[in-house]
Amino acid sequence: MTEPTFDFDVERSILVSVPALSNAVCDDGHQLFDAETESVVAVLYDRSADTFLRTWRDSVGTVPKYAQIVDVEQTIRSTATEPTSGASGTRGTVVQTVQRPDDLSGVETAIESALASATGKTTLVFDSLTSSLEHVSLAEMVPFFRQLTELLADFGATGYFYLDRCAHDRTTVATLRALTNATAELTDDGAEWSVHRRNPPTPDTPSLDVVFDVLRSKRRRETLRYLLSNRGPVDVKELATAVADFEEDDCATRNQHRRYYTTLYQLHLPKLDDAGLIDHDTANHRVSIREMADLVAPFLALAEE
Repeated sequence: MTEPTFDFDVERSILVSVPALSNAVCDDGHQLFDAETESVVAVLYDRSADTFLRTWRDSVGTVPKYAQIVDVEQTIRSTATEPTSGASGTRGTVVQTVQRPDDLSGVETAIESALASATGKTTLVFDSLTSSLEHVSLAEMVPFFRQLTELLADFGATGYFYLDRCAHDRTTVATLRALTNATAELTDDGAEWSVHRRNPPTPDTPSLDVVFDVLRSKRRRETLRYLLSNRGPVDVKELATAVADFEEDDCATRNQHRRYYTTLYQLHLPKLDDAGLIDHDTANHRVSIREMADLVAPFLALAEE
């Protein structure tokens, strides 16, 4: 297996996409981590703290000076805030237990506490998103994940989030990729790693807060869906008719079409234009999608009504 030698000094969140979450694959993924890491925060769903730290030592070649373990639903194998055995060689190891795997708030609180007490170069390992998604929905995971990336930025830490891509549909994988700064991907045969970095934001790139604010409106979501499927410029009347027919189950009246046209023209299209997702040609009453809207596409299926 080819050993990855990637530098993630700039990126704060890395999706580690693997074809299966076997111990051998996860252990090899440890080679992505920085040997100079002083503190490790590990969120573990299916492995014990001792197993994780022993694997870290074997893969990275050193042991972190301090380790904070968030042990999710493993009360038999660990005790909250109790040090692990000395087998890992780590001087300061504390285990916090979150009793329920669907308790994302509890996991977030434990991670924040661990990051706050970490020192020096800090690495977060989340093992794994796949295990967590067995207990919570993707719609619940997205705001949780956004909070974690904010914590990583606040504490200057780097996070690695394991995902068995074969266990999820394309929407799930695309959404999680869109939320991270980079993806480290292991080929299906387990022979080689590659890294796909997200393009750095430009002044025109909408923030995630702007994206989710835009997607709060069902009418704006349907507008984006229609424009994404019709890449060329679209007349506003055509767009209003399509959105009205979709929302009214093809039973929209002429008056309803007129109301949809008015609200689109006066409210929703300017909002989408300001967000940098569409071009609204008010003079010619036409609308076209911008490339930036492709960043929004993975989140359309998640937005709540």
